[in-house]
Amino acid sequence: MKKYAFIIMILSFLLSCDKADRRKVITNDSNNDELNSEHIKKDSNYIDMAKLPIYIDSTDYLIHPIGRHKINKQRSEYLSGDSFYSGNNASSYKHHPYGIEGDLSNIMFQHIHSEKLTALTNSKLSIVSMAFLFDIFESAKKGYYVYDVIDKDTNLDGELDTNDLKSLYISNADGTNFQKITSENQDLAAWKSVAIKNRLYFNTIEDFDGNGLFNKKDKMHYFYINLSEEQAKPVEYFPV
Repeated sequence: MKKYAFIIMILSFLLSCDKADRRKVITNDSNNDELNSEHIKKDSNYIDMAKLPIYIDSTDYLIHPIGRHKINKQRSEYLSGDSFYSGNNASSYKHHPYGIEGDLSNIMFQHIHSEKLTALTNSKLSIVSMAFLFDIFESAKKGYYVYDVIDKDTNLDGELDTNDLKSLYISNADGTNFQKITSENQDLAAWKSVAIKNRLYFNTIEDFDGNGLFNKKDKMHYFYINLSEEQAKPVEYFPV
């Protein structure tokens, strides 16, 4: 019995170590080159592939989503269906009326009266979702996309995935002025547009105690951006 108890104890320890290796890790050194997505090695088992274009109502642009596809032996395994691949698992690629969700590496924008394709970014990113702020467009007649993005390898496992911190980005409806609006080392919790105020609200979690985990000791931050301003900057507010 002692032998079995010892084996169970060892297995429990190994499982706990494995779990810790995948957790979100925050570093106090925001200039750490290891975190920079440009240093992540490209996996030769994957290729970038574009899906057929999508038209988002009320815009003048088609969007061409680009995602990583795993190279399989059978052609049909990676050409069929609406799936982008990340790691060993397929993550769903979903198109809804005002945006898309999936594991995207880039977006190409194309004006409806042009053949020119323009990339959203030249950086290595994992775009989890993008959404057109239709309520803001109706009220202010200005078009914006909001993006949930993983832009740094914060747990240092060599990949950009959901175990890393998530950031919030915004761009104009044509993909220009693509910029990050959340602070470094803060994990995006949620966002919401409020048309009557012409604002984009969002909140983030900061690893306040610096232990690499998110718990009740950490701090929630609340921000908004006034989309009426040309060079809008996040404003922190304090509801609690």
